[in-house]
Amino acid sequence: MADAQLQDAKRLHQAGRLAEAATLYRRVLQTNPAQHEALYGLGMTHAQAGRLAEGERLVAEALKANPRFAEGWRARGMMQMHLGRTDEARASIDRALALKPDFKEALKVRAALDAETPEPTDQIARLESNLARDPGSAPHWNDRGSLLAAKGRREDALASFDRALSIKPDFIEALSNRATLLFEMDRLEDALSAFDTVLTIKPDLAIAWNNRGNTLTKVGRFEDAVASYDRALALRPDFAEALENRELPLFELGHTVRSPSKYMRGLFDGFSHHYDDTMLNKLDYRGHLHVRAMAERVRPRMKPPPWRILDLGCGTGLVGVAFRDLAAGSLLDGIDISPRMLEAARARGIYSGLILGDLETVLAAPGAAYDLIVSADTMTYFGDLAPAFSGVAKRLEPGGFYVFASEAKPGDGWEKTKVHRYRHTESYLRAESTRAGLELADILECTLRLEENQPVRGFAVALTSRSISNRDVQHSVL
Repeated sequence: MADAQLQDAKRLHQAGRLAEAATLYRRVLQTNPAQHEALYGLGMTHAQAGRLAEGERLVAEALKANPRFAEGWRARGMMQMHLGRTDEARASIDRALALKPDFKEALKVRAALDAETPEPTDQIARLESNLARDPGSAPHWNDRGSLLAAKGRREDALASFDRALSIKPDFIEALSNRATLLFEMDRLEDALSAFDTVLTIKPDLAIAWNNRGNTLTKVGRFEDAVASYDRALALRPDFAEALENRELPLFELGHTVRSPSKYMRGLFDGFSHHYDDTMLNKLDYRGHLHVRAMAERVRPRMKPPPWRILDLGCGTGLVGVAFRDLAAGSLLDGIDISPRMLEAARARGIYSGLILGDLETVLAAPGAAYDLIVSADTMTYFGDLAPAFSGVAKRLEPGGFYVFASEAKPGDGWEKTKVHRYRHTESYLRAESTRAGLELADILECTLRLEENQPVRGFAVALTSRSISNRDVQHSVL
């Protein structure tokens, strides 16, 4: 089935039907997240639609799955070249040619790199020579600044941009480069002033509005940041980066119903190397244990193991370790939004398949059905649970269970906490599960972890896809 879908995706791709091809590539990846041709194809659909950064990231994932994929190295090199990352582009093309020395398309990219971007030392020498002949050339000084910035020589780069602007004060490219460099140097107030100067001269520059929004977000001016992103999107409604960035200040303002994908990806990519130690040893985390205990409570109502199990927000695999015995001989799949978390989970060697993606999006798409879906420290990043519960309902086998943990809130509804997590009331969990076509089978009060050395109260919850009578529903305290 997956092979047929892959071939259909390739045919649609060749016909230029990018959106349809991307949908089929994603379906293949739901079955096999390491299918390098599907990762490559999906990356190419992004790149061809103008989303080079996302395309390059997906092709990089394809190359992790198959490092000997010469065409992937060529494509990645081409994307890196267009993203201005010429040193990385050279390295990628060299990898392609090492695998396939007569690779004509890779040789063409290498020739383009050699013609347009000589080796850095040659570039510097050429620029210095040009400046010696024409020290009054603002473009030469701007080029010098860009090159030095790429090499990490930020102060020298800033001086070059300043020199360019002393010659031509309204030089938009130099003004934009200087503003971006100030942001990267964490000189945020200076960067904000510099972006304002750019936009005074060229108010229709969408990328400058986006970058100004990034700066405002970083200094904590969230409402102004949203307004800046809105200006970028008014100019370019398909500006995906601005749309994603806009979610961050809205989240800080409490105007979102869940944690933004970009926020979670960055948070957990940075957390991956010390996640287990921090959670288990410093925060006394027990969520995965409570979820397993809840699974044991409902086990008599399920068919005998082994079960097909899906781990939502699998992270490094703590929950997977707790449930692998119940999946032995069947499937244990995981979904996570963080590439680095998935790397850690893959290293455990316990998962049948790992899917990179936002769980709401993945669950909503057609895919495999499971006897048991589990999650521990995952629903705490979602306020409105309707999309997640709806997706779970679609992916549960008849008689299957969803067992998860949630931070507990008194009263009604859900709320965002001061540490950017969400907590839910029992009444909300009951109502939302019913709306999704699920039944609350059991709920257990428990302590999930410590926060500032204080216990965080929560629930371990079991939802089932079948109707059960009210007398079957239990409520206990641990």
